[in-house]
Amino acid sequence: MAKVRRSVKQKVVAAAAVAALLAGGSIAAVSATGQSNPRRHAHAHRHAARARDLAAAAGYLGISPAQLAGELAEGKSLAQIADATSGKSAAGLTEALVAARKARLATVAAKLPTRIAAEVNRAGGPIAGPRHARSSAARIAALFATPSRVGSVAASYLGLSASQLKAELGSAKTLAQVADATPGKSQAGLTAALLQARGARLARAAAAGRLSPARRAKRQARLPKRIDALVQRQFAGAH
Repeated sequence: MAKVRRSVKQKVVAAAAVAALLAGGSIAAVSATGQSNPRRHAHAHRHAARARDLAAAAGYLGISPAQLAGELAEGKSLAQIADATSGKSAAGLTEALVAARKARLATVAAKLPTRIAAEVNRAGGPIAGPRHARSSAARIAALFATPSRVGSVAASYLGLSASQLKAELGSAKTLAQVADATPGKSQAGLTAALLQARGARLARAAAAGRLSPARRAKRQARLPKRIDALVQRQFAGAH
């Protein structure tokens, strides 16, 4: 039974070792035992590069990535594995990983002139295009996620539907500009409505025990400045 538990534990640790190389810097891992970094692991778009680092390390050592993961599962560092491999060393492994990274950077650098030229010649400038449009739409949509969110409260104050206000914000207007252009409404009135709504949310959170009196007071004190910045923000085209 103990052997079974040990085998399961080794498999789990092996998976963690692979994740460490995928999520963290491979060169730094030369002196580590392969534990994952949660923040780096969160960046999914970097996993492919980390997988290539694992492959590069295994290639230098003359073993498969799976074999390398097994070695790491035993608690060894890449440096220890390299020094214990005939004809290999920690210094050599570091050089191999640096060379692999440099080769990838050279490939990216070679493509830069074409990519930059495309940005320079793109109608609307570098930020134009479907990807940017989606990010702007996503930012605006987030304002209306719930009835208590900024967009929903603002639409209610302005007497507009969510779709109408989304369209206004999508045309690069700020909430302040929309308010001032709406008959009978104003930036000051919108700011007051948002402050009241946010204050009410804080009060409910405090009443439910989710917010201490001290934290509520601190957040309440910051509200005017945050709301002012919010109504002046341009959501379409913002970064």
